[in-house]
Amino acid sequence: MPILSCTIAVETLYNGGVVSRILPAARRGEGATTQTLLLCGRQLRPLAGTDAHSGLELEPPLQLYADPAARDGEPAAARPPYLRTGEFWGPVWDPFSSAVYAVEGNAVVRLSSDNTMTVVAGKVEQSGSADGPGRAACFILTAYLTSDGAGSLYVTSGSRIRKLQLPGGWAGQEAPQLVPQAAAGVAPAAALAAVPSDPVGGEARDNRVAAAAAEDEVVVSTLPLEAAGPIRGLAFDGSGSNNIGTGRGSLLFSTATALYCLPLGDPAAAPSVVVGAQGEPGTADGRGADARFTSAFGIVMDGDGCVYMADWMDNETTSVRRVTANGVAITIVAGLEGCWGRPAILPNGCLTLCGSRRSAVHVLGLGLKPPGCHTAPPPIGPLPRTLPGDLGALLGRQPDGTTDVAIVVGGRTFHVHRALLSARCDYFQQRLGGSFTDGSAQQLDLPDADPEAFEVVLLFVYTGTVNIPVALAAGVAELADRLLLPELCEQAVALVEASVSACTVAGLLLWAEARSPAFAELLSRLKGWYVENHEAVVREAKEEVGLLMARNPQLFLELMLELPSKRPRTH
Repeated sequence: MPILSCTIAVETLYNGGVVSRILPAARRGEGATTQTLLLCGRQLRPLAGTDAHSGLELEPPLQLYADPAARDGEPAAARPPYLRTGEFWGPVWDPFSSAVYAVEGNAVVRLSSDNTMTVVAGKVEQSGSADGPGRAACFILTAYLTSDGAGSLYVTSGSRIRKLQLPGGWAGQEAPQLVPQAAAGVAPAAALAAVPSDPVGGEARDNRVAAAAAEDEVVVSTLPLEAAGPIRGLAFDGSGSNNIGTGRGSLLFSTATALYCLPLGDPAAAPSVVVGAQGEPGTADGRGADARFTSAFGIVMDGDGCVYMADWMDNETTSVRRVTANGVAITIVAGLEGCWGRPAILPNGCLTLCGSRRSAVHVLGLGLKPPGCHTAPPPIGPLPRTLPGDLGALLGRQPDGTTDVAIVVGGRTFHVHRALLSARCDYFQQRLGGSFTDGSAQQLDLPDADPEAFEVVLLFVYTGTVNIPVALAAGVAELADRLLLPELCEQAVALVEASVSACTVAGLLLWAEARSPAFAELLSRLKGWYVENHEAVVREAKEEVGLLMARNPQLFLELMLELPSKRPRTH
């Protein structure tokens, strides 16, 4: 069974990140679409197929323009190309202004839906540390961007964080235009209020206020925070559904060895350590200060409030570390050869990692929930009909009198369509075929099956796609294998593997070893994970290890025999 991961080769040595944006509908009644972009040096290249689980393809670079496209009713004119003078990196999608922002050289640029590129703050070829409006500001050592979705961007600058307050007139815009304040009719009061009285770079506050009042443009300020080391990742948490943030909105940022949370809204608030320890590198999983990181290179938050971090190891490999909503660090992928970083989450739930000094992007099928801001809004008017959508709706209406067989699973009865199940699933084709005893039966029983897992399987049979809850992944994998659905089994197995931790690996080993040969590759990878993280497993899951030794001494002996062959790490 193949691992759901792949590496996409690119032509540039440096890749500055991956971002997904929402493009408006081309015609009324159609839905908005999501497009994923890979920043390749001075190019932005679409990555096709990110709404599915196969067929990823890197497309030709976008043509970027210096002027916006003509609006409805305006005469079309030739659009001059945007002259790129620096490499792009650190992209972020901002739902407030419906635009992508990125760093180019020493400036922050904005990409609109019509591929107009505009410098909104700083100067591409001039570095510095000045706050102020638009291009009067200066940046140095910029690396990561994030958006709060409500009109503010944040960008790292060495060990500092700069705030970019967007003009209120940019809300919902589809093309980046620096419009005069009188035409916009929006006073930049919020932006001016955000400017600190003690500017970085020595500019007078009155000058910045006057400039911002003259034009509706970005205002740059510097947060009072100075991190204990260079900032290596930045994300915004506004969910309020976890213990990482405050619920009022927080910035999450990482240094090389620790993840911090900075509450927003209170100028006197100080950052607190979520996991890790500043200046104390290591590889241990655990809660809070018990966790250790070696060299973080980028963070991203998923739709469930978990943070994913790329962590460079001393042996020139990369691990993917997950920090759960309650502040527990777990290694979910280890031993990726080379240095990978700048993680991003695709619309299909895969995690991407950009190679450092490698001409490639690595994609891991972890089944993550994408951030809510990357969900395309519903279209205006009725949705176009699709076969999977219609069949899913048909299943959701049951029982409606159209079914001709019932399947009983764990005391629950599922009313289904015999012809559809026979066409879509080899198992049911065999059981419902005319030459078998069950061929004319109006009710079938599936003993020893989980009804909730079967509900997921049934939706996959009808529609060909399904979002598998992590809690049901093992049950779905087992049932999909039993019902001869290898594609669904692979998806569920990938989720099972992504959830492995020091506390769960022993139980997953027992589970996988008891399954059919279809789980042999998963079992082999779980064994490797156990051997690689043996010390953490023994430290954090002594009871589970004892259970593994008691229930399957032969498997435990195999694991112990592998330990001496593990290469020691060099520090």
